[in-house]
Amino acid sequence: MLRAVRHWVTARATDTALLAAPRLSVPAADRIGELLGRCGRHLPIVARRVADNMRALGVYSAAAHRAHFAQLGAHFAGALQALRCAGCGAGDSGSGNLARLVAARVELDESVFRLRAALALGRGVILMGPHIADYLLNLARLSQECPLTVYLRYSRDAGRREAKQRWYQASGVGWISEPADAAGPLGRLGRMAAALRAGRVLFITPDLPQKREEGTPVQFFGREIYLPAGPGLLALRSGAPLFLLSASARSPRQRLTLHGPFEDEAVLAERGGRKAAVGRRLQWFAHGLERFLREQTPLWYLWGDKRWTRVLRGDPRYLSPRPHLSAEPPALGAPDLARVI
Repeated sequence: MLRAVRHWVTARATDTALLAAPRLSVPAADRIGELLGRCGRHLPIVARRVADNMRALGVYSAAAHRAHFAQLGAHFAGALQALRCAGCGAGDSGSGNLARLVAARVELDESVFRLRAALALGRGVILMGPHIADYLLNLARLSQECPLTVYLRYSRDAGRREAKQRWYQASGVGWISEPADAAGPLGRLGRMAAALRAGRVLFITPDLPQKREEGTPVQFFGREIYLPAGPGLLALRSGAPLFLLSASARSPRQRLTLHGPFEDEAVLAERGGRKAAVGRRLQWFAHGLERFLREQTPLWYLWGDKRWTRVLRGDPRYLSPRPHLSAEPPALGAPDLARVI
């Protein structure tokens, strides 16, 4: 019953945003986001879940908790900005122009030049990243520098699909969002491979925990959890270089940084080599995600996610039965991240 109510509320909120966004000014959208951020941290169930999950990883503070909900409000405001620009059309030259808005609110450091150099090799690039709050504006900013295609989870809700379509049409970012049973060149893998062949950056968010029998094991805050193998498999099959996206808050802006490319000197021909190679790539991402959560705790969009809540409450379907290992990630100077600019 509670799940049905939550889905109904989410659907109605999406419908309202689709209708209202084209009529909103930029300041009005920002004010709505600020209001939602302030209200969100006082919702007892949601606020407690976020706090409990932060505590489970040892990164909780009252300031980080408040800042997280402020970031969620900014994320919603960013979605309204994108929808507003989609509704105004390409000819809108006022303050709501999305290209100028993202250039003002999101900055890229010099690591973007490494991404451009990798694209020049002609194999495309796979860019892994966590769900960073305000990622709609972040990805729109990155697409101003490099041709970008985003892989999105398919939603069965028609309103959500329409919202995503408008968001990415307004930003100029390509997207792939297909049902799980779609196969062949028009399926998810086929379209992702085509994006790489076309010389694009393919952005994937692997920070979605899987059940033990479905994912690739990685060490994360001293736990063995399971992440989707897809990005690692695609990198091996396509030969596309693998990068990692991170961000830092520099109020009122965010600064994006790219790490990589991932380099692997191990021999694939060894027994179990491909599976181990996929694991090394996902472990690299897991180390980057852990560092991001320690250093930029409020920016993670998924603190209240139900699957992560199951993981952090010790659900055995998502965790290894083996004892926890050391919670300390590798130092920044470790070889697999030493090539950060």
